[in-house]
Amino acid sequence: MKALIVYAHPRKESFSYALLERIQQTLEKKGDEVVVRDLYQMNFNPVLAGEDAIHIEDGHFVRENEIFPDDVKIEQKYIEESDLLIYIFPSWWNGMPAIMKGYVDRVFQHGFAYSFESDEPKKRFSGKKALFFTPTGQPQNEDGTDSPIDRAIKTVTSEWMFNSNGTEVLDHVFYGRVPYKTREELGEYLADAQRRIEEL
Repeated sequence: MKALIVYAHPRKESFSYALLERIQQTLEKKGDEVVVRDLYQMNFNPVLAGEDAIHIEDGHFVRENEIFPDDVKIEQKYIEESDLLIYIFPSWWNGMPAIMKGYVDRVFQHGFAYSFESDEPKKRFSGKKALFFTPTGQPQNEDGTDSPIDRAIKTVTSEWMFNSNGTEVLDHVFYGRVPYKTREELGEYLADAQRRIEEL
C-alpha cells in the first residue's frame, strides 16, 4: 500500500511530530510505502493567487491559469499515486493551521478533487481511504462521542475535503488536552495511533 502523510506543525518538539514519527514508523514496519509532505519544512506556499482561483464565466467554472502551478501539480501527483491519505495537524483557534488550509485551497481545486461539471475526480479518487489525526488542547467527551468543537472541525475538514469524490474517510481522531497531559498519557495516545494504523 502507498500512504501519503500530509503534516502541519512547525516544531519538532511537538506531540504532533511524535505522532507523525509513530505513524510513519508503523506504516513502514507493515511494509507500506510512505511519503511525508511536511508543509512547514517544505515552506509550502499557502496563498491561492487570483489567477489560480475558479470563478464563473458564461455559466462555467474557469480559472485564468488553465494549468495548475508546478508546486500544486507535485502534491496532486502524490495524492493520485497513494492509496491511503493521512492528515496530521493540530487544532489552532478551532481549525486547521493556516498552512494546511492553504494546502487544501490550492491542491484540492475544482477539476482535481471535485468538479461540478465532470466525474473525473470520482474516478481519480476511487478506492482511496483517508484518515485524520488532530491533537488539541480542548477536553474530549469522556463517553467517546465528539465534543461540539470536534464535530465542527470534522464538518469543515474531513467531511468536506472528500465529500465530492467518494474517498472513504476512515476516521478523524482527536487527542485532547495535549498540553496538560503527562508523558505517560501522551504515550497512550501514541499507542492508540499505532494500533489504529496496525489494524488498517
